[in-house]
Amino acid sequence: MKKIITLVDEKKAKKGYEFIHFSIPEECKECNLFSVCMGNLELGRRYRIVGTRDYEHPCKIFGKVKVVEVEEPEILATVESRVAFVGSKITFKSIECRDIDCKNFPYCSAEGLKSGDRCEIVEVIKKVECKIGKDLTLVKLKRIQKSRAF
Repeated sequence: MKKIITLVDEKKAKKGYEFIHFSIPEECKECNLFSVCMGNLELGRRYRIVGTRDYEHPCKIFGKVKVVEVEEPEILATVESRVAFVGSKITFKSIECRDIDCKNFPYCSAEGLKSGDRCEIVEVIKKVECKIGKDLTLVKLKRIQKSRAF
């Protein structure tokens, strides 16, 4: 998985910290560090800090931000059991369910993945009970990033 250089709040700039890039504040759009800070992250994606650097910059929102290396982590998700095999490459589709109290809901929505993402199943964890009757298995997915043509 390729590493991305970005900036995060100095208080959260620790190896292993995970976050989801949800939105871009208005204050950031005019910042001269926008392209390295928010510009190279994709909205709705989960990232994990895998390295930190000894550089800081002032920030209108956080006070100070630090330079870090991030990558997309593997994500726990439920998939139809018929495709739940290690090494399978699937097109992810979130499970449509409105029961937010269900213990599996976070895995059925799998924040950080989007319906249509190509993923590889890297680990099969267990079959899960589904309140709406679907045959589901909890797996660990790694998104397959499209290579950019130059």
